[in-house]
Amino acid sequence: MHAGRLDDNKSTITAVEALALTDQRHHLTVIGTGTLREHLKQRALDLGLRDRVHFDPFLPRPELWRRLPNFDAFVFTTRGLEAFGLVLIEAQAHGLPVAYSDLPGVREILGSAGVPYTPGDPRSLAVALDQMGRDFCRRKALNKAAVLNARRYDITTTSRQLRELTLRVSQSAGRTRTRAGALTGVLRAREPGTTPRSSWP
Repeated sequence: MHAGRLDDNKSTITAVEALALTDQRHHLTVIGTGTLREHLKQRALDLGLRDRVHFDPFLPRPELWRRLPNFDAFVFTTRGLEAFGLVLIEAQAHGLPVAYSDLPGVREILGSAGVPYTPGDPRSLAVALDQMGRDFCRRKALNKAAVLNARRYDITTTSRQLRELTLRVSQSAGRTRTRAGALTGVLRAREPGTTPRSSWP
């Protein structure tokens, strides 16, 4: 399945066209709305995928979460820069392996719980989908890895990491202010008409 805004950058067309190139008869459910929705539906018809590509409207987050366990994998097709890709972690939290466009940062977010392909390349995605579909043992391993990776981003872990980062930044800022104050004192001591200090602060 694929969920997101249907526009050029999300490149849902990559997933639609990939289905026409796979060796196996995968099905794709596209959830979302956007300026390219009708174009995508027509492209699916042109490729003879009427019975294999299904379009559902945008879903609120809770409804999307309820739907995720009904699918075998998530397809991430964005071809430009992605700030984080929250839906990737949501899919992983529900045990879905992810076939993802290999963009900077995305590999680090997903860890080993996904299968990369060349962004914007339907044939590369088709190969990734067939690999997941063909290898049951690998797919089960990806299911398990997906859940474990998603736990790195749960609210408890994220809160702890944010607190630790805040403390490090605060301590670093304190040390910087201390050094700046010491340097200011040295410079003042060296100004004309002042008495040099006998030692460093």
